[in-house]
Parts: sequence; structure tokens; C-alpha cells
Amino acid sequence: MPFVLFRTPRGRFAIDAYFTEFVSLEPRKALLIKDPSKEALSETAERPLPVLLKENVGEFLRELFLNLEETAREMREKRISHIRHWNVLRFLGVPTGYRRHIIEDEMLADLERENSFGLALLKAILGAGSWGEVEGAEIVEEGVAYRKLWVEKGEVRSRAGRDAVYTGLLRKDSIFRTAFFSALFRDALLFREMEEKAQAFPYSQQAT
Repeated sequence: MPFVLFRTPRGRFAIDAYFTEFVSLEPRKALLIKDPSKEALSETAERPLPVLLKENVGEFLRELFLNLEETAREMREKRISHIRHWNVLRFLGVPTGYRRHIIEDEMLADLERENSFGLALLKAILGAGSWGEVEGAEIVEEGVAYRKLWVEKGEVRSRAGRDAVYTGLLRKDSIFRTAFFSALFRDALLFREMEEKAQAFPYSQQAT
């Protein structure tokens, strides 16, 4: 797996340069930022995944910060509007489906918590508390390093041990799960496809 290394006023970090494109919610991209001193990273890899993080890492992080700030504002307004509307209907005695509103509010609360956590991580990593500070923050890209991951008993592991973030995403994020297993088995699938084509080749020759 490729990671882009970068430095901010708060220190040196590494961001997953492949799976950031394969998560279902924007705040989960912030979870894919690691402390390289705690990970087993290598300068080279035998069969590396491609770097899909096309833009400059500074631009990527600033855009992510801005998106999470806007989403946080929208989520707060949506929850307040939903609760206010529900309370008005209850006051007027209009049947609204209590259980349905509870489920909807819990879902909104979960999304708001996840977004707030992702935003808090970015603020800590960038050493900035507002968009103005983030816009002027120095973010220096330092190249690419690689990390080997595998699945063992339903958990994502590396040479540094169990990875709680990737294990959590594997269980709850269907887009990440599909991309992860596609990447994990890409060599096996490619070999099977080549084998099938090789077996079909003599028949094709005879048919022509």
C-alpha cells in the first residue's frame, strides 16, 4: 500500500494514497492518516498498489478540511430543523411515527459524530483551528513509502500488529471492503484470468 509522507507544523505524517479514494464518507479519509514512526513503512514494495492521490497532499488536506467544516454546519442545521419540526407536530397532536424519528435522529447523530471526529483529527494534524489557519498552514510533501497489510481472522494486520482503523472500515464500510478485497486478491484474480485465456487459446486457434 502506498502512503504519501508529509510534514506540518505539528510533525511528520503519512496518508494512505490508495484507499482514500474508496471510503463511503469524507471524514473517514482523515482516519487514514498515520504516524510513520509507529508504522512499518518501506521505501520500496514488490507489487505496490498505484498512488491514486493525484493532487498535492496540501491541497487534498485543505479541501478535506473545508468539506468537513461545511458538512458539520449542514449536519447541525439538519438535526435542529428535524427536531424542531418533530416537536411542532407533536405539540399539534399530529401522528408522526415516534420510532421513525428516533431512528432518523440517531442516524444523523452518528454521522455528525463521525464528521466531528474527522475534523478534530485534521485540526490536530495541521495545527489549525479554522479555515483561515489551515489555508496558510505549511504542508510539505516528502515522497512515497509502502506498507504491507493482510487479513488474519477477520482483522487487518501489518508488521506493527492489528490495525484498528482498517479493521473497523472493513466491517462497516462496504465501499472500502470491496476495494480492500479487490486489492488483496488482485494477483490471484489476474493469474486465474491469464490461466483461463491460456486454456482457451488452442480452441481459438482451431476455430479460426
